[in-house]
Amino acid sequence: MLKKFTSIIHPSWHFYTCISGIITGCALTLWLNLPLCTHYSWLILALLLLIIAIILSRSFALLFALVAGLIFANLRISPELLSQQYFSQLVGQTITITGTISSDPDSSDGSTALSLNHLELHLDDNSAEISGVIYVKLSRSIELNRSDIITLTGKFSGSFGTFAGSMYRPEVVSVDRLDPGDVFVKFKNFFANLVCNFIPSPEVDLGLGYLMGMKTGLSESFSEALRAVGMTHVVVASGAHLAILAGAARKIFGKLSKFAGLLFSLLILLAFACVVGFTPSMTRAVLVAMLSLTFGYVGRKFTPLRLLSLVAALTLLINPSNLLNLGWQLSFASFFGIMILAPRLSKLFYGGKKLPWLASMLITSLATSLTCAPVLIYNFGTISLLSFIANLVILPTLPHAMFLVMLTGATSFLPFLAMLFAKCATLILDLHIWLINFLSEKTIFILNFQAVDLRIFLLYLPVLLFLLWPKLTALFSKPPPEPELCIPE
Repeated sequence: MLKKFTSIIHPSWHFYTCISGIITGCALTLWLNLPLCTHYSWLILALLLLIIAIILSRSFALLFALVAGLIFANLRISPELLSQQYFSQLVGQTITITGTISSDPDSSDGSTALSLNHLELHLDDNSAEISGVIYVKLSRSIELNRSDIITLTGKFSGSFGTFAGSMYRPEVVSVDRLDPGDVFVKFKNFFANLVCNFIPSPEVDLGLGYLMGMKTGLSESFSEALRAVGMTHVVVASGAHLAILAGAARKIFGKLSKFAGLLFSLLILLAFACVVGFTPSMTRAVLVAMLSLTFGYVGRKFTPLRLLSLVAALTLLINPSNLLNLGWQLSFASFFGIMILAPRLSKLFYGGKKLPWLASMLITSLATSLTCAPVLIYNFGTISLLSFIANLVILPTLPHAMFLVMLTGATSFLPFLAMLFAKCATLILDLHIWLINFLSEKTIFILNFQAVDLRIFLLYLPVLLFLLWPKLTALFSKPPPEPELCIPE
């Protein structure tokens, strides 16, 4: 059954046509910013158009996929677009609102930042449920968890990025924590406390950021250093974390059977994603890992470009606003660099030969820096020329740091062994902290640009030209002349 399913989405060239249409449709929906399709009867039409686009192996399949993508994306975000129009009328007013904390709060330097969804606006004696996500910045540090329900009163501010609105320094009216609440958050906090008993701060803060995406303990100054060096993606739990977990699960449970290795790998991936939270980057990583494992189980392989494009389309159908999310952008940029650009650079410099370890790290670091640079410049307006060095040192040692932090918590019932793992983890984390702080101080290598300037993405043109060059040369090169036949008289 799995083999039949994979054969549907694995075949010919028009796969890219359908995927391109869906991605373009999602992007156009965000650009138009108009709630055109609000009734779910449109879903039937979208499914029919998508089926036609998949069945037809013709160029106009792109049009059907494009319209299907427009409808899917519009159905998904129309409630949020309508809520943004409603929220725009509240800007500058003092409101009381209740919402659920959708992701782990970020507490640093005496303040707490959080995002709220499942919103309920209180107006006099009435209340109204509103779609969308708002950003909240509290003026004090307060212990909050994901899934807590919080009620706030304060002045409402305008929207930005993927947020429908924002509130700064509101008054906290009440905080309700459901029982049992989010059990995965409880496990994460429990495990983090075990690790904190053996690894000191700030090393433990960075280590937990690596392992579980916990950025709460990172100071504002160190977070700024990460941005300056262009290494914000290393504290976003994503593909590298899941690859380590999936590899370990396959080695352990694969001894029972091939299916057991697949099943337990998928279960561990889902459990880890629930602990970290389904952020855009984590959703991308989970889909990549699960598709790769499933297709590998039935004896099929995804080319990196096909896998990247399919997951991009799926994550945008889940939430088209992901296209504007920095974590989503960096996640796909680094994935593109590692899986697509790095192999082409390796072939350029070494042909088909096996790369030495150092050369492999250099090329991977270069590819990641090249693909992430435009995204970082667009969002922050700065880029460090030394990010290549930071990638070169941190990326190879990142799995070891993660594994040692995990072993520290897992062996906490054996203090001597946990102390040994903690000491090794601290040495690596100390190196990372020193390197990031050292490179961030070299301001001469930090280039400043105008932020939020779309022209910066023109930097991708040389990369795309390099990747497409073999096909372009083959397309425009003249075929060799056919040899003349000598016919005997």
